[in-house]
Amino acid sequence: MLFSILIFDEPDTAALRDEYRASHLNYLKTFDDQTIFAGPFTSDDESADLGSLRLIEFPDRPAAEQHVLDEPYVLGGVQKQWSINRWRASVPYTWRDCPRTEGNIQVLFHGLDVPDSIDIRNANRDDYESYFEDHQNSVMCRGPMLSDDDDLAIGDVVLLDVPDMATARATIANDPFHKAGCYQEITLHRWRFGRVFDRLKVKP
Repeated sequence: MLFSILIFDEPDTAALRDEYRASHLNYLKTFDDQTIFAGPFTSDDESADLGSLRLIEFPDRPAAEQHVLDEPYVLGGVQKQWSINRWRASVPYTWRDCPRTEGNIQVLFHGLDVPDSIDIRNANRDDYESYFEDHQNSVMCRGPMLSDDDDLAIGDVVLLDVPDMATARATIANDPFHKAGCYQEITLHRWRFGRVFDRLKVKP
C-alpha cells in the first residue's frame, strides 16, 4: 500500500534540522527499498528547507503513522505537522528511473480536494489525463491521493522536472482539475531529491 506523507518544518528550526540531520539520514536509509520518491521541499531559491515529501510503501496506515512518529526530525521538534494519505501512482517511475533533464529544477505540487470533488473530477478527468500526457516529459511522478475507506480520489501529488518555478506555476495553473476548482489546499514548492540520490550516485 502506497502513501503520500507531507511533513512541514516548524518556523525557525534550521539549526535544529542541522543538529538532527545525520540521525534523519540514517533513519531513512532503512526505508530505501520501499521508497518511491523522497526529499525536502524548499523556498524558491533553496535557501531554506520547508518540509519533506515521501511517497513510500507500508502495509497499512498505522505503519505509515509510526514511520512519521519515529522520524528524528519529529522527535527533535523540527517537524510537528504532517498529512498522510493513501496514494496511487499514475506513471511507473521512481527516483531510480524518472525522466529528468540536466539543468532543470524539480517542483512539488500537493493538492487536497474540496469536499465532494467527485463531480469535478469526473467532468474533467479526460482533459486532465490528456493534459499531463502532453506534459509527460516534465512529469517525474504523479498520482491521486485516496480516501481510506472507498478508494475515492481526494487530491493529487505531482513532481515536475522543469526549467524554472515560473514554468511549474504555469503548468499547475493550467491543469484542468486546478482550473475547475478541484483543490482547496495547495502546496507548490521547489523540491529536491533526498540524499539517497547522492549515496547511490543516480544521474539525470
